[in-house]
Amino acid sequence: MVKVPSGIRTLLAVGAVCAYMAPCAMAQNADANEEVYHALLEQIANKKISIAHQQVFVATLDTRIESLNVQIDGLSDVTETIAPMIDKMVSGIALAIESDFPFKRDERIARLHALQALVADEQALIGEKYRRALNIYKIEVNYGQGLEAYAGNHPVSPTIRQGDDRYAKDENGEVMRNETTGLPVELFDGDYLRYGRAALVYLNKNGSDPLRYDLSAHEWVSVKGAETNIRRAMRISYGEVAPGVVMAPVSRMP
Repeated sequence: MVKVPSGIRTLLAVGAVCAYMAPCAMAQNADANEEVYHALLEQIANKKISIAHQQVFVATLDTRIESLNVQIDGLSDVTETIAPMIDKMVSGIALAIESDFPFKRDERIARLHALQALVADEQALIGEKYRRALNIYKIEVNYGQGLEAYAGNHPVSPTIRQGDDRYAKDENGEVMRNETTGLPVELFDGDYLRYGRAALVYLNKNGSDPLRYDLSAHEWVSVKGAETNIRRAMRISYGEVAPGVVMAPVSRMP
């Protein structure tokens, strides 16, 4: 049996250990490289998906931009068509107020002036102009339907009240207020009643001096003897009695 010196045995042992560790290190490096490779593949795949999403988003935006451009190209044609129609509507409303019975003139003229200012505003959208004109047009058309009564002063010789004398007061001398609006209750000489666009009449609070507006003569005329029918129609309009057939003092149309 050959004896191996101890020094040589040590070298052989170290060599054997190194020979065993070298393949292990290589295997670990290979695993690490594979993990890095897979991570890079996953990042590339995620980038491709992100780019695809962005391309779809850009394509959608391009479609919308193209659609808007087409609409913008046609906007001038729409404006050229609608603008004259709005002007005709405004003229029609002004003519209707001028030639109509003189009911709620302050309210109606204020609406007309606001519309005229909007139409003259070059910065206002054509759609808003049309919407406002159509709304006022509908209001004017609806005036031709039903009964409407409202308080007011005498159309020929109105009572002029100043300060607190304009308002109704309770037994304690306090100004009375409307339960719904909270505003002071104004005193008026009587009431007006509009029978659609067929007639406009006035009656004092005490039931005297019934008047009818003569549309052909543009003046108020007396309609003595019609007090009962007018008062009943007013009570129906105010909801004080049940609806029923009413007689209107119709004037001759111009």
